[in-house]
Amino acid sequence: MSQRRTASKARPVVVSWLALVFFLTLAACRSSNKNLPSNDGPPPWATAPIAEPERPGMVWVPPGMLIAGTPPGRLPRIADQELPGEKLELRGFFIDRYNHPGELGAIPETGLTQQAAREVCEKYGKRLCTELELERACKGPDNRTYEYGDVFDGATCGMETSDALAPNGLNTRCESAWGVHDLHGSAWTWTSSAWGRGGDGSKVSVRGGSGKNGPLLGRCAHARALKPTERDPAVGVRCCAGVANAAEVALEVTRKTELVWKPPTVLVAQQLDAIAPEELRNISKSKANVAFHIERTWVWRPIGNEELLIGGGCAKKAGGPACGILIVRMSDVGPERLAWVSSDEWIATVDRHEISRGIYVYGGDRRGAYRKPVLFDWGQLSEGSKERKKGGGWVRPIEGRN
Repeated sequence: MSQRRTASKARPVVVSWLALVFFLTLAACRSSNKNLPSNDGPPPWATAPIAEPERPGMVWVPPGMLIAGTPPGRLPRIADQELPGEKLELRGFFIDRYNHPGELGAIPETGLTQQAAREVCEKYGKRLCTELELERACKGPDNRTYEYGDVFDGATCGMETSDALAPNGLNTRCESAWGVHDLHGSAWTWTSSAWGRGGDGSKVSVRGGSGKNGPLLGRCAHARALKPTERDPAVGVRCCAGVANAAEVALEVTRKTELVWKPPTVLVAQQLDAIAPEELRNISKSKANVAFHIERTWVWRPIGNEELLIGGGCAKKAGGPACGILIVRMSDVGPERLAWVSSDEWIATVDRHEISRGIYVYGGDRRGAYRKPVLFDWGQLSEGSKERKKGGGWVRPIEGRN
């Protein structure tokens, strides 16, 4: 009996002792775990950066936004061949680091038809790139105008030194932000894209290449049309891999009469008067002095999807009239002045040039009548020398004797 009582009395003491040991151990664990990371957040493998895939000889271009083409106001720009800065989300894809055969120092293989180029890519489990994939690979994450930046540098890709095919990697600095080499300065590249400008489905788009007009041809947005059966000695192969992006250049092209006379409205005349050269606007007021005023206007369409307004007028000064034309691009915020072309003492008139993207400006000075050519150079305007009538035709005078 006494043994039973002793055992029953000892049982609570043992339980209490075990409980004390448990709580002391728990407290110690909590104290030692103060500096350890909390378990409340996601596990480390859920937040670690995803490694880029790898494929020998190719570069991974991650998914992201392409500002396709060239926004209005950024020059040079070919309005009837490029998207107007359209924002497009593209999925990631692989692209060859160099032109085929893909080896550093190799001469690009050219002279193939589009189908032959496609077969080269398929042989290695790849495909032809779309033209907007090539544009994305060139522009990089910052959507640059050229693969190396927004300001043209003829030496970087050798654009203005030669139009011959350069070996892969010869122009070491000709590299996009993604690490794609020789997108310009060497071979043009076949694409899988139809020439979607103005509904001409008989040609396809080629990208890259080289040429003398580097500031225009060297842009990431530049392309040209080529029949898929042609074997152009300057057109080669660069392949892509992965699911092709469906985005494409689908551009409606509007072409109207190149030059049309249009009577000015009061509002348009006032807008153009306000952006005339300052010396013709700020004239001291007197009976002999009258500030510049627009008297006639024309609509000029040098290329498809490009419409400019020409305004002609004069200012009257004590020394004689000062006349000319303003060439502007109209927008919702008003006219953007592109050029001022003087016609000296005669109020200007304009007529078509032999080149579709040009006009003649007719004026006169103390030596008599003359004309000057004005050419539209892909968004920029260039003014030529005076030409005068001689022997039934227009002749450009000797330099310095305009």
